[in-house]
Amino acid sequence: MATIKKESFGKLSDGREALVYTLRNNKGNELKVTDYGARIVSLRFRDQNFTNKFVFKTFPDVSGYENDLAAGIVYVDGATDFAKVIWQSEEVQEGVKFSAEVGGKKAQVIYGISNDNELSIKYEAEGAEDISTQIIFSADALPAAEIKAYSEGAEKGKLSGSQVYNIIDKPAEVEFVEGMFGYDFGCPIDYFDAGLKNAADIFSDATKILLQVYASQDKLHVEEADGGFAIKTSGTKSADGKIKSQTVYILKNRK
Repeated sequence: MATIKKESFGKLSDGREALVYTLRNNKGNELKVTDYGARIVSLRFRDQNFTNKFVFKTFPDVSGYENDLAAGIVYVDGATDFAKVIWQSEEVQEGVKFSAEVGGKKAQVIYGISNDNELSIKYEAEGAEDISTQIIFSADALPAAEIKAYSEGAEKGKLSGSQVYNIIDKPAEVEFVEGMFGYDFGCPIDYFDAGLKNAADIFSDATKILLQVYASQDKLHVEEADGGFAIKTSGTKSADGKIKSQTVYILKNRK
């Protein structure tokens, strides 16, 4: 679905070298991820005026991530241990897969981006009680955002403060168009049987960018952070004892 380029992302203070993978779709939008902490580095999205917007909080090289344990991070049992290691990485059909083991606990994250600007994050852990992700969205792309959560009793309103939404437990409703992961049943997003649900629609009238959130978990935590906002998601335990989850973010331009 996307072309992938691998290159150096610089060296950490202890001399370890990190890699960065660039996934580019056919619309020219780019997702960058690094093997240091299995973090998202950036997502470049072209708005309706064909202006590049960088959707996430980001740094130019790996040194920034070494000193900031908040942006694009994976937590296992609430700790940042996995954020400080170089994960094993490989290119797979869906995109890029990262794997790591710390203190007897194993974690895996797969990142992918489709030609319809679906960002898929699949993550799981073994030997742990919880795995979660936190991504900080930049106010440059989504300033003064409004949120409509798919939660019982939730009303559309300005995104402010900190809020946990209980996602309505019903299958996702999504309009398929050519280029979406869900349009091709061989791709990593299964909107029908993977337990994905509509979680929230977040819209900025200033930039006319809509962020649609789909999730397999039961709760969505959204809060103001660093001038923008953070979305936190957690995994759920499956029958095989693993903690698994998938979160999908879709970016769209709206007039």
